[in-house]
Order: sequence, then C-alpha cells, then structure tokens
Amino acid sequence: MKSESNRAAEIRNLLMRPEIGRRRISPASLRVYDVALTHRSYAKEQCGYDNVVSDNERLEFLGDRVLNLVIADFLFSTFDEPEGSLSLRMEWTKNRNLALVISSAAPQLPGLIRLGKNQALTPRIVAGAFEAFIGALYLDAGLDTVKKMVVMLFSENIQTFSTNTNYKKSLQEYLQKQNLPVPVYELEQCEGLPHSPLFSYVVKSGERMLGKGVGKNKSEATQNAARNALSGMS
Repeated sequence: MKSESNRAAEIRNLLMRPEIGRRRISPASLRVYDVALTHRSYAKEQCGYDNVVSDNERLEFLGDRVLNLVIADFLFSTFDEPEGSLSLRMEWTKNRNLALVISSAAPQLPGLIRLGKNQALTPRIVAGAFEAFIGALYLDAGLDTVKKMVVMLFSENIQTFSTNTNYKKSLQEYLQKQNLPVPVYELEQCEGLPHSPLFSYVVKSGERMLGKGVGKNKSEATQNAARNALSGMS
C-alpha cells in the first residue's frame, strides 16, 4: 500500500497535468481530492472509534451533476441537433464508457482509488471516483477549470461517441419476456420547417403508453421513444 506521502505526491502529479493545471494545492484541498479517490469499502474497513475515514459518495453526487452540465453544454455548443439526438450523445457519461475513457486518458487515476481488501475495481467504481474527482475539482478551482479539463481530455472522444444501441429491439425483447403485447409506434406530431422537420412518436404496448421520443426523422424519434420506455422500466 502506498504511504500517505507517496499518495499525496501522486495526487499532486495528477493535478499538475496540463489539462488540469493545479500546481498550488492547499492541504485542505488535497484532503478533498484524497476523499474523492476513496471508495466506501476502504472507508468502512478503516473506521473505528478513534479513526473516521470519509468516502467519496457525497463528492460523487456533486461531480455527477457538474459533469453532466459540462457535457450537456459541450454537446449543445458543438452539435446543431434536436433534443433526442443530444440525449443519446449524453450516454457518453454512462459508467462503462466513462470508466473506459478515464482509464485511457488518465490512467493514473484508477490506480489512486483506495479500495477495501476484498473489493474489485469495477467500471462503476472507476466512474464514480472520477465523478467525485470532478466534484473536488469544482470545489477547488471552479467550473471553468472542470470545463477545460473535460474538453482537453475528452472532446474528440465525445464527438465520435456512438451508442450503437438498438433500443427498439431491446424493448421488444423485454416485452416478449414479460408476455406483454409487442410495441407499437405512433406518430404524435410533426413540426418545424419542411427542410428541418421534428417528429414526435409515442410507443405503446396494448393500450399502455410506455414512452415518447423526438427526432429529426422517424428512426431517431422511435429509437428515443424506446429508450425512454426502457428507462421507465429500470
């Protein structure tokens, strides 16, 4: 296990990366970053009557919201697309993808996550620790620094990200397993200019309305409707 001094040095090295640029870190801020990289399994093992170790769940809560704001702002500024398409692109922040890109773009971060003795380092834990790190960076340096880091590290990956998920197929398979009627997609409305229409579809199973989706064409709108239906069932 790393000594506390070595761990502090490695956290400082991470923060000094050009994408982050934090060269002067106060002891109080350093402790917050340390907590951001501490999973609850480690905290529980270390806690005793005279020793209380904080975990990163509160910072993860904050960082998740900050990261989603930064990504939404980047997508809104980068892509002239309807809400449905932007919502699909927001899936970049899902745990499995987030853990993958973090391990590639900032490989030293996963190695700094403190875990309990029997806890494996899962994609969910990596993603959560990164969100907690975002929360700590936001508290220490503000939103502009978070934006700078995210754009410098991930802008290309965000722009090329594709879910390649067939939500309509997934919804149909789910309903079949539940012995429910197959999904039916109905056009609710079409608005906008002739050269730039916006379609709104609902998906039903029997008489039950499961979800609604919007898109620049039928395919996109129905995929979004299926995605929203699946989200409501999870």
